[in-house]
Formats: sequence, structure tokens, C-alpha cells
Amino acid sequence: MDRVVLAFSKDETADKIKMMLDGSGYDVYTVCHSKAELLRTVSDMDEVLIIMGYKLPDGTVDDVYDDLMEGQKLMSIVKAERQSSIYNQDIFVVTLPLNRQLLINSVETFVGIIERRKHRAKRTPEEEKIIRDAKAYLMETHRMSEEQAHRFIQKRSMDTGAKFIDTARMILNI
Repeated sequence: MDRVVLAFSKDETADKIKMMLDGSGYDVYTVCHSKAELLRTVSDMDEVLIIMGYKLPDGTVDDVYDDLMEGQKLMSIVKAERQSSIYNQDIFVVTLPLNRQLLINSVETFVGIIERRKHRAKRTPEEEKIIRDAKAYLMETHRMSEEQAHRFIQKRSMDTGAKFIDTARMILNI
């Protein structure tokens, strides 16, 4: 995934991000300034990484995520105090202040997570049972839906850098 679309309401911000990405192997396809423009731009792209701030004039990062298709991934660059305002845990969040190396490392990490998901081996029946049990535990003890439990394990895995199955085992203390 080397196609990147930037979405920022201010040209100066987009230009700074674009300059940071120059020479990193991630070419910026275009810059969009609204949610509507962004969705039109990426509507025919199977795989794309969208990098945006917290908010565009016509929608937040969560609103944009809700309208994306499979294969379209979203990364948000926000002030630290805005991070807790992003409710969708599948949005990769990078907090300010930002420098070139941090941005490139974050993009590489995010793209690496996506690639690993595509190529990961099938889980064994034992691993599937552990994951089901971990979700059931979270659903029962924390009154989560199955989707919330899955996202909780997924987010915890991403935050700690652990494999999904290892996080499920940790939840069950096995």
C-alpha cells in the first residue's frame, strides 16, 4: 500500500505532511479539503491510506471512517487532548507534536499491521476457542457486545504490540 491521500482543511498542514512523506516511498496521490471530496476521490480505490486531522469542514475522522470501504485505511494526526474523542478503535491515531521520522515510522507501522493481517496464517481450533473464551469473558464481566470485545482485544494488541491470540490469553490469564 503506497497510495496515500491527505485530507486536511488547511493547505499549510497538508503541505507539511506531504513534505515529511517526500522520499519515504509513500507518494501522496492528492490532497482533499472536505469529507465529500475525500470520499469521491477514494471511491474507486481498493487500497489507500488516508491521513487526516481530527476534523474536516463536513465531518470528523469517525464520520469519514464510517463511510470507507474495505481496503481503505485511516490514520489521524491529532492533538493529544483530541485522541479520546475518536471512538473508532480501527483508526490509527498519531498525536502531535509530529516530526518526519515519527510520521514515517507511524505509517510504516500501520501499513505493516495491515500487511500482516492479509498474510497471517489461519488460527488453529485451539486458538479460535481461546479467542471466543476471551470475548465471552469480556462480554460477561464488562457487559460488552461481541464486537466491542473483539475491538477491545484488537486495540489492546495494537497498543502493546502483542499478537491478537497472546492478548486473548493474557485476558484469560493462561
